[in-house]
Amino acid sequence: MKKWLLTAAMIAVLSACSTSNESKQQAGDTYQKSNAELPSFTPLASGGVNLPAQSPEYQLPQVKINKSETVDIRPPSIPLAIISNSVTQFDGERALIAYTPDKQGVYNLKQVERLLKEQDIGYTVEGNKLLTNWADTGRSDDLENTKIRYQIEEVSAQQANALVVSVLQMKRDDTIYTPNFTDKQRYASDRLNQLVGELNTAYTKQQQELNGAGSTPIQSTIATDSNGRTALVLGASFDSAWSKLASALPKLGFEIKEETGSRGIRELEYKPLSQEEWQRIGMPIPNLEGGTYQMQLAAVGKQSAVVISDENKTALSGEQAQIIYQALQNVLAR
Repeated sequence: MKKWLLTAAMIAVLSACSTSNESKQQAGDTYQKSNAELPSFTPLASGGVNLPAQSPEYQLPQVKINKSETVDIRPPSIPLAIISNSVTQFDGERALIAYTPDKQGVYNLKQVERLLKEQDIGYTVEGNKLLTNWADTGRSDDLENTKIRYQIEEVSAQQANALVVSVLQMKRDDTIYTPNFTDKQRYASDRLNQLVGELNTAYTKQQQELNGAGSTPIQSTIATDSNGRTALVLGASFDSAWSKLASALPKLGFEIKEETGSRGIRELEYKPLSQEEWQRIGMPIPNLEGGTYQMQLAAVGKQSAVVISDENKTALSGEQAQIIYQALQNVLAR
């Protein structure tokens, strides 16, 4: 008898520990009792005794009750203004975050592409819109095999830029269905918040790495030096620029092999970065072969100028110089 009671108790415990996410989406009382048909009773066998007439005062009426759909009790999600001086909105179809144009270098469609690649989510690009393949919702409280296709758009205007996310399609167990208003708000907002949050984290980490030496941002401009070479003119003294370049060059794939501070020369070994790493910097991949290069820094009054040359002492020029020096500008200014 004791063994039978123990077995029954174990079955009850295991049944209560179900791993299904349905319990996270529905209330404990599903209200299905009200949907059951009202009971009916047959007249009692009186056995020859005349019973008094039944009083209709407390008789329950026979009514037809329409069964309601299962209600999702999870709280709604909304787009969060996690960019400084930003505005968010959900308009019934799309979740968006609008921000000032000076932040466009951090929050743009190219950076979103990089994140999707890191998450192994396929996509296609149509102009300034990005359409994803079927992807997981990213929520731990969703039913299994729930997939979504998103549309992500970058909108640019004179006074503001915006990232916009909308839900194109949803499916569960390979059955495509039309999402309701709550689903659109929840999943579009969740995806937008996740993308912007990861871009925030990546940018903050990059800033901390660049400012690890305690140096301040350096403004710079691309110009031509007295020898007719394309150079990057830095708005900093020789010592400040020399220190800042030591941490900036490796971010572009230039490893410092040797250096002579008194002459302002560094011997570099260039190892091409991946497309995702160049996208982090905000520049396309330069057509620059890996190998030995040299950096020369010269003082120009209270400013300084840097020139990068190949192993034949030929300074970078044309598109190569523009991309490399523009990338240096982006890194030095952070």
